Amino acid sequence: MSMYFPSPRETDPSLSIYQMKLAHCWYRAQALLLVLSVAVVTVAHAASPIHDGKGLYAPCVVCHQPNAWGSPDGRIPNLAGQREGYLAYQITSFRSGTRTGTAMHVVSAHPKFGDPSDVTALAEYLSALDMNPKPVVGSGENLRLGQEIYAYICSSCHGFNGEGGQKGNVPRIAKQHYPYLRREIRDLARLHRKISNAGEDLVLSRLSAVGKDAVADYISRLSESEEALDLKLKDAGSKLYDASPQR
Repeated sequence: MSMYFPSPRETDPSLSIYQMKLAHCWYRAQALLLVLSVAVVTVAHAASPIHDGKGLYAPCVVCHQPNAWGSPDGRIPNLAGQREGYLAYQITSFRSGTRTGTAMHVVSAHPKFGDPSDVTALAEYLSALDMNPKPVVGSGENLRLGQEIYAYICSSCHGFNGEGGQKGNVPRIAKQHYPYLRREIRDLARLHRKISNAGEDLVLSRLSAVGKDAVADYISRLSESEEALDLKLKDAGSKLYDASPQR
């Protein structure tokens, strides 16, 4: 599209040829500046990095699956639908070495994850995915016991339905895989055993193996669409916790 500039003589017939040439140069210079300014903005926009969460997830597919539902055996966790803040925090923690995990250290060490914007983009992508509707669950025994333990120990931070916190480092744990939860409870119990007071009977470090199984199984079955499970099994109160350390 051509741009029309009125002749200076059209606006002022008394102008000399020299003045007319100067005026034409001025008009053309203004037009060139306009074109250059548009070009600079366009180039700058094109050069802006694109933080593609789906593309950043590509290295994770091998372990967490394309839908981010975790491994079929439930040992690798579901990431889909997880809290964005928690995901970003964990990626950063793996990268810094604060949280252990050989495979995650390798992936998070990629230069891409040194950019906070990329970490945020990946966390946003994963949190927007649909959660796994059928996670791996436990045996279904002692679910009432699991519910009682969860209500007493876990619900104040993770929420009544295991939905986690909107902000901060509190993950969604509802419908997470039972094998993964069981392993994490075991690891957390070891930490609690080091820092808990001797009089704190009902903490993860003192839970029996049955208690740990029960709460992990209960959490794996939780859903935000359910206020509570329909639990009809008898309580196993005597199995709640032991004095001796358990696995």
